[in-house]
Amino acid sequence: MMIASTIIGTAMARSAAGAVPIASAPSSPAALTGLDCRTLTDCVAFGATSPQMATGLVAERWNGSRWSRSALPEPTGAVNVTAGEVACPAARECVAVGGVYPPHGHEYAIAESWNGSRWSVRRAVAPGVFSALAAISCPSAGNCYAAGEYTPKNSVAQYPLIEHWNGTSWHQDAVPVPRGGGSDALLFDISCRTAAFCVAVGFTGPFAFVERWNGRTWTETRPPAAGGALLAGVSCPAVTSCFAVGLGGAGNKSLVERWNGRTWSSSYTPGPAAGNSAGLQSVSCVSPARCLAVGNYLGNGVYAVSWNGHGWHRVAVAAAGGKLGNFEQVRCLSATSCVALAATTAFAASQRFESAFWNGRTWKIVRTS
Repeated sequence: MMIASTIIGTAMARSAAGAVPIASAPSSPAALTGLDCRTLTDCVAFGATSPQMATGLVAERWNGSRWSRSALPEPTGAVNVTAGEVACPAARECVAVGGVYPPHGHEYAIAESWNGSRWSVRRAVAPGVFSALAAISCPSAGNCYAAGEYTPKNSVAQYPLIEHWNGTSWHQDAVPVPRGGGSDALLFDISCRTAAFCVAVGFTGPFAFVERWNGRTWTETRPPAAGGALLAGVSCPAVTSCFAVGLGGAGNKSLVERWNGRTWSSSYTPGPAAGNSAGLQSVSCVSPARCLAVGNYLGNGVYAVSWNGHGWHRVAVAAAGGKLGNFEQVRCLSATSCVALAATTAFAASQRFESAFWNGRTWKIVRTS
């Protein structure tokens, strides 16, 4: 979710300084933006060869002791690529999404799929003159929903894009466009508990918004703290329980929107000591009473909070094997078994990506390949 991370960083900088500072983009062998784990010895990370003007997509696999990297195929003639998330609904099935820039023209959405032995690439539905997919969730094998944005022909605005993979082909779903927001409406994350229940989150201008799937249609909702808010991550442990995270409120505080099966309610989690300009980037819930959310705050700091069914509490970020920096994504298998992606710094030529394993008490850092 590199796009969401960048926008959160921009929003925090704007809040603190009143203007957006210009910073050079990081350069590293690979920027990892997607993560999925079936067990603590079987994880897949997805990314691109560098955060800016990337020329290749990569996948990394964790076997319990080390990460190993594979180069992924790309469409013929691709000049640059962008990477989103990855989902692995079966032992021998993974699907990753992103975008490709051809030599001439605009970016279009793609999907990479793994069948247990090799990766293959196919063009997803590419509506309009621009399209890209940022997130994916698969409630079952051969059944995935991906979210992103696209620009229709004869328009300069970006609209929310949701596509469905049925195991054979991609199809674009009809998605309502939020009203009363800015000129662009982007989706950053999606979580599908079942084939008939998905939630996608994002923002449009100064408002956060939610798209919800009931198995037949998508409906758009503006959660209570929508004004001045952005939602970057979502996790739905049940059809009556979802947690969407981001930033919002005065000073840009770490925001949580909670779905109880009928309505959304807003709250703010304990932030860093500085208090302001902190945003949650990703959340993973193993049950309605157990979640872990990770975020970043202005000044190149990281923090994490856990949900115990009654409230949010700060989680220590001191780690063995290194120093955590710039959280991208977290995935939990239980309340005491989580894996996160992080980068050592937000903007630096020496940036590298790493994985961080949480056992309920401490973090352990393992550098990715």
